[in-house]
Amino acid sequence: MRKTRLITAALLMIVAVIGLAGAPAEAEAATPPSKAEILAQLERPATNMQELQQQISLQLRLAPGGTQTSVNEVSYDGGKFVVTYALPNTITGSPDCPGGWFCFYDNNNWGYPRGKLSSCGWQDLGQYGWSDRTQSLDSSIGSWVEYINHWDYGDPANGHYYDYTLFWNDPWAAYSSVSYPNMADHVYRYC
Repeated sequence: MRKTRLITAALLMIVAVIGLAGAPAEAEAATPPSKAEILAQLERPATNMQELQQQISLQLRLAPGGTQTSVNEVSYDGGKFVVTYALPNTITGSPDCPGGWFCFYDNNNWGYPRGKLSSCGWQDLGQYGWSDRTQSLDSSIGSWVEYINHWDYGDPANGHYYDYTLFWNDPWAAYSSVSYPNMADHVYRYC
């Protein structure tokens, strides 16, 4: 009986040690993905509805404050800014910006995800998780849109003083690629 208790105690101790040794591996697995890892997952087309929902969840993690408004869209600021992800098995690759909006795409040749705005004036894409994510454009509005890179020389006190224009979207025009991809942080729509 005593021998059985000793063996049981020894086995429990081994299990406890193995469990503790396994804890760091579990903790590593629970580490949230980096921004780069999230963006890599967002720019790939979803192959099924589960992957699409994961993209929506990652978009909301990247830019909290949005609301999922359809199976493949997240809206911010009451619909002012909308991010659309391609439905599984949907062919993208042509300009498809809805009337009254200007759109920017995370991939060349109008590859989704797509961001869209309609408001006039200066807007910060970063608040929607869209900084450095523009590779192609489409405009369904009759005004110019300026795409701007934020540059403060590493000193936030400089604010937007050194920001500079990267490229423009002409009225009613679409561009399959932009001259400075993945650099736009702000937009300015002239109304």
